[in-house]
Parts: sequence; C-alpha cells; structure tokens
Amino acid sequence: MRNGVVLFWSGGKDSAMAFYEFMINQRYDKHEIKSLLTTFTEGYNRVSGHGVRRSVIEKQIDYIDIDLDFHPNYISKKSNWSEYVSVIENSLSAHKKNKLTIAASGDIFLEKQRMATIKKIGMKGSFPLMFKKTREQAIKSIDLGFKSYIVCVDSTVLDKTYVGKVYDRDFIEQLPRGVDPCGENGEFHTLVFDGPIFEKPLKLKRGSIVFRELFYFADFLIDE
Repeated sequence: MRNGVVLFWSGGKDSAMAFYEFMINQRYDKHEIKSLLTTFTEGYNRVSGHGVRRSVIEKQIDYIDIDLDFHPNYISKKSNWSEYVSVIENSLSAHKKNKLTIAASGDIFLEKQRMATIKKIGMKGSFPLMFKKTREQAIKSIDLGFKSYIVCVDSTVLDKTYVGKVYDRDFIEQLPRGVDPCGENGEFHTLVFDGPIFEKPLKLKRGSIVFRELFYFADFLIDE
C-alpha cells in the first residue's frame, strides 16, 4: 500500500516540479499524492503572497489527470506568522486523520519552520527538490516543458517590467546578478499553465498589474 501524500500547492513551477518528481521518480514509488493544499487570503480569494485567483488554481487541478482532493486554507488579510502556522497545523492534522502520512513541498532551500510544523503534527516530510542547484533546476523545468508566467515580483530587486513575463531561458538570463533563478529568496513567484503533469494547457489572459506592499502583481484570468 502506498503512503498518502498531501502536497503544498501554490500553482507555481516548483510545486508542479515536485508533483512531477512524485509521478516519475522511482524513489517515490511507495508514495501517492492524494491532496493538494493551497493557502488563500480571505476577502481576496487569492493565493497568499502570490495573488493568483482561486478559480485559476481550481482549473489547474482540473487539468491534472489524477483524481485529487483539493484542500483550500484561508488566512485573514491582517494575518501574521502565528496565524499562518496555526492554519497549516490544523490542515495537516485533518489530513493525518484521513490517513495521509506524508506532507510534501517543492521547497529547494531548507525551510525549517515548515519541517518543524510537519514534525509537530506527527507526519513525515518529503522534499524532492531540496538542495538542488537552482539554475539547473530552473533549466530542467523549462526543458521538461513546464510553462509559467511571472505573477509577482519584489520591487526591491526587480522592476515592473518583469511581472507578467513568461518564465523561460531568456527571463533567467535577464535577471540581475544576485537574483535566484528559481526565485527562492522571494524575488518572484510563478503560475504554471502547461507541462507534463497536465492533460492540456491552461488558457489564460493577463489582466491588470497592481502594486501592493512593495510587490507588483499581474492578474491572470481564465480565457476559455
């Protein structure tokens, strides 16, 4: 019997790559992804910190050719770190009660708080991208056919022209020195619209670009 897995899902390239690794890598043949966990902000109904609409995330999951549970979490607009951790703990506890024993994510850099939370709940963590070289990981995802848009950039390291672009080799080459090619320091976030885990591409159109709390966000809507 395979171990049930809940995967932290932002809708971005790294969570999609983690999903892919579970699908094809024999090291994970004893595990099976059962649920995707996404955290949204109340009132906005968008992925916290990324700005992606819930309707877009739901369409993404519809296009994954596997029967999955979708578990949306919500934090308040004025949420602090303590509230976020509490919400995640409650969610993982619910998954554990449903016989899921593994919590996974697409983290590349070690996130101690996430690992501590998983351990506290009594689940095991699985991080298929952990400690990968980020440039190699970025190129691998592109070469595998994952296609993404840049949905959010930190204005302290990247200007407005970067948001809304396609994440490809040209984008990586244009990044300023010191910016991680996978955005692992929070420089930017992505939204995957095509790749080997999907039945077909997600058709999206770009809406407005807004500036909020030092970040530029590009709004993407379903175009079908």
